[in-house]
Amino acid sequence: MSDKKYTVLIYPAAERDLYEIKEYFEGTLKTSAILLFEKFYASIDILETNLYIHLLVKDDYLHQLGYRMIPIDHFLVFYVVKEDVVQIHRFLYGKRDYLRIL
Repeated sequence: MSDKKYTVLIYPAAERDLYEIKEYFEGTLKTSAILLFEKFYASIDILETNLYIHLLVKDDYLHQLGYRMIPIDHFLVFYVVKEDVVQIHRFLYGKRDYLRIL
């Protein structure tokens, strides 16, 4: 395995998702999202050295676009690899219609 570190970019839509998740946990659930965010960032750290650890999404259209998915608790993280860059596009609740959203 290579020691090379790849660039990970969190796109604006994904940043908004993180903000909304945090607000939901704190405002509605009255709890902290810290443990969930730690899991998100641990998964992102793994992508810095292993771009293709997660499988492509099964949907034909998203598959063609190169979308990969990381399941974390009740959430799904969607990313695309372009050359040596990991583009994180969304952090979505697993029961949402991600095919329509993406």
